Amino acid sequence: MDTSAHPPLQLSPEHLQVLKDIRRFANIRRYHGMLPEKHALIYEQGVLDFLQESNLVETGTVVAQCGAHMTGYRLTEGARRDLRDMGIELDGAPEPQELPIEDEDGCLTNEQIEILADLYHISRIKKFGGITPKEMLDEYDKRDVKLLYELGYILYIKLKGKAVKHGKGYILTDQSLRLLRRLGKVA
Repeated sequence: MDTSAHPPLQLSPEHLQVLKDIRRFANIRRYHGMLPEKHALIYEQGVLDFLQESNLVETGTVVAQCGAHMTGYRLTEGARRDLRDMGIELDGAPEPQELPIEDEDGCLTNEQIEILADLYHISRIKKFGGITPKEMLDEYDKRDVKLLYELGYILYIKLKGKAVKHGKGYILTDQSLRLLRRLGKVA
């Protein structure tokens, strides 16, 4: 990586604390891996603005079927790598294990379950940044996608930031991940 094109970042202890706090939320599925905007109110806005301008943090919004939405902050794709190159480690404890719960697949068809499995695998592709881009769902039956959204198996997400390549798309909920694991579709 050519560091001569970009001057080294000058991160204050406050910047580092915000980055560590955002990293801590990465494994909290309830918040979809984002530090919620309401929790970020304790930081000075200039600190978050600097981190966004430096392409270390991006803003995202998750929209639920009922119209509720949650806006938050997450680390960009290259933030961990860039920080590691600067000698800063944000990674902490491993992700907690989920507890199994009762049967929740309801009356989904095989096609709908395959859509969930495809969404899971597409979202794991590094260049998509953890989401399945909206345009990739154009080839699926729109009624199936709508039903999965209405039943709470998928959520719509909008991301903003300089480093965001795919700003609109879908993510799986905990409910769909548990279903896919129970059915043996994912590890």
